[in-house]
Amino acid sequence: MERAKNGLRFVMVILQSDEHDDTDKFNRDTLTSDLLITFLRENNIITWAGDVKDPESFQASITLQATTYPFIAIIVAQIPHGSTGSSPRMIAVDRFEGFSTPENMIARLTISINRYGSELQRIRSERAGHEAARQIRAQQDDAYLASLKADQEKERKAHELAEAKRLAEERARKEEEARQLLALNRENWRRWAITQLPDEPHPNETEVAKLSFKLANGERVVRKFRATDTVETAYIFVDTYHLKNEASSSTVSEPPSNYKHTFDFLLVSPYPRIVHHVDKFKEIKSERGLWPSANLIVEGLTSDDDDDE
Repeated sequence: MERAKNGLRFVMVILQSDEHDDTDKFNRDTLTSDLLITFLRENNIITWAGDVKDPESFQASITLQATTYPFIAIIVAQIPHGSTGSSPRMIAVDRFEGFSTPENMIARLTISINRYGSELQRIRSERAGHEAARQIRAQQDDAYLASLKADQEKERKAHELAEAKRLAEERARKEEEARQLLALNRENWRRWAITQLPDEPHPNETEVAKLSFKLANGERVVRKFRATDTVETAYIFVDTYHLKNEASSSTVSEPPSNYKHTFDFLLVSPYPRIVHHVDKFKEIKSERGLWPSANLIVEGLTSDDDDDE
């Protein structure tokens, strides 16, 4: 019944009892008839048969109110009148009892097919229409979901791009602030360091080193240092040379906090080449190549300029 309802097919239910005299003849002459079997197959009719001594067949006989055997019922899906749009129900549209010939069964089946076949076709058409509409809605839903997903993906990418741009701008801003702060701290350190630079020795002093510096801009500067001045003192002199003509009001009384100064150049004796590294403890008189005099080149510091002599 479920198969017939879902497939909108006719069902022929055959109930019989061994106690009836027509049973053997019906089985031998009618049910095995090639003519009937061919008709059933051509019209795609589902056939179900059973002996009423079996519980399932007995229950079917009660439901169908069978009294004489063989009993035949033709059942088909129908939509009750006034129930448009509801689900079809399986209804017995014909029933005949007692012995029937193949020709008689075919004739009765033909009448039922002609009478109710159009209704089945109508239901099929409605189902097809509903299925087509369902598929269209499903396709529309799929298209909508795909469009929504594409929009969401587009929005996500736009958000990611905007966020990446914001982060890049924030990173660039912080890097620029750090660069500006570093430049400010470097300059303030120099303005403080120039106040720590010892005065040039008096002409009458002894143990004095005379150092000549060739600056990065090509200018040649000569400056005297005490023998006890450190190598770092020479570095500070070069690093603060551009401040020598500024007013004392531009100096800073304390070095900037949380800042460690590094010199961006090296002092180098050219012949033989000796790199004089910064040393805040080593005295000039103890540095080979500086005492008692030296011609020095100020070289900008690169990644390769950290070699020893």
